[in-house]
Amino acid sequence: MLAYSANKFQNRRMSKITVATQGQEASFHYEAVTRFFPTDEVEILGFDSFEATFGALASGHAEYAVSAVENSIHGAINIAYDLMDQPEMWICGEVYLHIEQCLIALPGTKLADITDVYSHFAALSQTRHYLDQHLPHADRHVHPDTGGAVADIKQWNQPHKAAIASAYAAEHYNLPILAANIETDPHNYTRFALLSRKRTVPETASKTTLLLQLQSHPGALHAALGIFAAHQLDLTTLVSRPVVGKPGIYQFFIDLNISANAPAFQQAVQEITATGDVIHVLGSYTPLNSLAQVSTK
Repeated sequence: MLAYSANKFQNRRMSKITVATQGQEASFHYEAVTRFFPTDEVEILGFDSFEATFGALASGHAEYAVSAVENSIHGAINIAYDLMDQPEMWICGEVYLHIEQCLIALPGTKLADITDVYSHFAALSQTRHYLDQHLPHADRHVHPDTGGAVADIKQWNQPHKAAIASAYAAEHYNLPILAANIETDPHNYTRFALLSRKRTVPETASKTTLLLQLQSHPGALHAALGIFAAHQLDLTTLVSRPVVGKPGIYQFFIDLNISANAPAFQQAVQEITATGDVIHVLGSYTPLNSLAQVSTK
């Protein structure tokens, strides 16, 4: 379901870069978009779902898409990984954001007044311990995004309802923060991927994402990872996802700190695929930052 009317596509200013993302204004996805593009050069197309976001890129309604792929508390965003393996998808960048969650409500609302809390499923997961301790009797409702949850509680104007979102969302919608930094762990970071339909590898690329589909035989994963290790390739992420229609069979999304154009990477891919395994390179790019960089700020 679209967060905005289809007329948005017809009325958009074609001189601006169009970027599809999951969420409304003041969501964390919106903040991630502004890390990739100057705010005055981009038009953000907000959607209620990851499927609609990726679909906008695949269909050509958007030039780029930005999607969360992993959170340090919640873990992998599985739906994003499931949607990445499409011919129209190419990862061309990534950025880490430090995620600080706030409890936001109408003016005059007290903690004891709250009976319902709304937010994105990942935000609810990241703040579960706070909610268990301070709002154990409040019902938790999954909302398409954090920014939209704040917009809705303002529109509903019901003091017993609250939202979980960023401090920027509270400021943007002019609502007070009842409690700040309520995430379970202060070391709360989300990795966002920038996707395009253009399959290019910049000369500065230092990271590659691929999908590994193994032949079903004992030790297949160990053998493939051993080839990466033999070529001294630094593997940073390994996410397993079931293969649809093949119960018990899995495929693996892998991040490596190397360009897809590097001879060592190409040699490793050649050796792995020679065994019958299949590799789809999903992108090779230059990250805007690293988890080590953002976590020291």
